[in-house]
Order: sequence, then structure tokens, then C-alpha cells
Amino acid sequence: MRPVSAVSPLAREDDRPSRYVLYSRGDCRLCEEMLAALRAQMGAGFPVEIVDVDSDPGLKARYGEHVPVLMDGDTELFRHHYDSAKFSAYAAKIR
Repeated sequence: MRPVSAVSPLAREDDRPSRYVLYSRGDCRLCEEMLAALRAQMGAGFPVEIVDVDSDPGLKARYGEHVPVLMDGDTELFRHHYDSAKFSAYAAKIR
């Protein structure tokens, strides 16, 4: 997986742009499913940075086998499974 621009067009109430990061790893079916579900809902060009946790010892220690994890800045949105209704509610809340 390759990184994509991580600044989202969804702005927060405090006027900071959202920054979505998907912590993932190679050969991870759940990671691929979460990314596919996010892009199916938000569009193929939806900006999300994909970070391979195995590329950094600190991230590997932090997340271990607990990927995928979708973050917006410091806010963990999802771990293991994506929920389109919850993402829609979150996106509506930060607008």
C-alpha cells in the first residue's frame, strides 16, 4: 500500500483539517477491507495516509497484531473493522 495525501477536505469545527491515517501491514485482509470500505463510502480519492506498522519498531510495538486502526489526528476511529454509519456520524459531527 502506498501513502496518499492525508489532509482531508472535511474540516473540523475548530477549523483544523482532518488528517486520516490507516495503520496497516502487508498481507492483512482486514486492513485491505477497511481501506476498501472507506474508499467505497468516501470515494477512491479520499485522502488517507497508509502507514505500515512493521516499518517502524515503535509502531509495531504499539499496535502489534491490532491492525487496522483508522485515526483522525489523535482520535482513534476504528480498530479491526470499519463501520460506515459511525464514520458518517463522525464526519457530520466534525463539519
